[in-house]
Amino acid sequence: MTTPVWRLILRGIKSIFVTPPVGTGGTVSAQYCYSVYLRHLVIAGQNKLSTDPRTVIELGPGDSVGIGLMALLTGAEQYYALDAVRHASSANNLKIFDELVKLLKAQMPIPSGDEFAEILPELSDYSFPSKILNENRITQALAVDRLSRIRMALASDLTAGPIRYLAPMGRMHEIPGNSVDLIISQAVMEHVDQLEETYSECFRCLKLGGFMSHQIDLRCHDTAPEWNGHWKYTDFTWRLMRGGRPWFINRHPCSIHIFLTEQAGFKINTEVKQTIGLGISHGQLAKRFCKLSESDLNTAGVFVLASKSE
Repeated sequence: MTTPVWRLILRGIKSIFVTPPVGTGGTVSAQYCYSVYLRHLVIAGQNKLSTDPRTVIELGPGDSVGIGLMALLTGAEQYYALDAVRHASSANNLKIFDELVKLLKAQMPIPSGDEFAEILPELSDYSFPSKILNENRITQALAVDRLSRIRMALASDLTAGPIRYLAPMGRMHEIPGNSVDLIISQAVMEHVDQLEETYSECFRCLKLGGFMSHQIDLRCHDTAPEWNGHWKYTDFTWRLMRGGRPWFINRHPCSIHIFLTEQAGFKINTEVKQTIGLGISHGQLAKRFCKLSESDLNTAGVFVLASKSE
């Protein structure tokens, strides 16, 4: 049953006075992190972009740095984790690290279906991407000395070395310009408040030829009975619902993400929309959203691959 609006508002008001618990409920499973990173890698390869990034940024890693660990365990040398709040713990990271090593050594297929059915983007083939992660690459990436170095980094405070955890996300300015090969996120960009600034910072950080790969969830995140019902609330109601939470959803539709991506200077390599026909109608939209296109109104998610080209 969907939570009534008045109760959501009360939760928002309460969050002004009581610090919300740490945790997002995401990236707690090694298989989830394995599935997400390999999906992004496969689609990058399909679009003739690099599948062997050396320096990687992840926006919003959540409850673990498991997706970043996948980058390191497949050859990356430097990983930056940027989040609004520091959620991940050393114990959880180490547990997921060990499980990811086992999955990669066994070259397990990309998890899909059942509990992983809602992970996007979808692929036509979920077999292990052996053409990208060939035996030589896996052997080198999982060499004993590399694994030891990554494990030692996880046991530290993550302020230096191959893993740097930067929170809040405003610390992106600490990353040198033109130094990053890949920026990745999974159901995160819909939570970013300073969206224009963040896309501009992504462009600044990336090398020429580097790219960003984002799966963006545009649904209401349990704030309404309808999947797109978050667009029916006035700004005042929405501020009350958010309260003092350090992160919420920004309510920007697909077209805004695409516009800001291109405005920042990116070339869009692929844009894959996930659409749902049922939801609120134009007549139910709040004034702020009354000019939403039919496409935006029905787009529940989008995968965007965008590169920094000359």
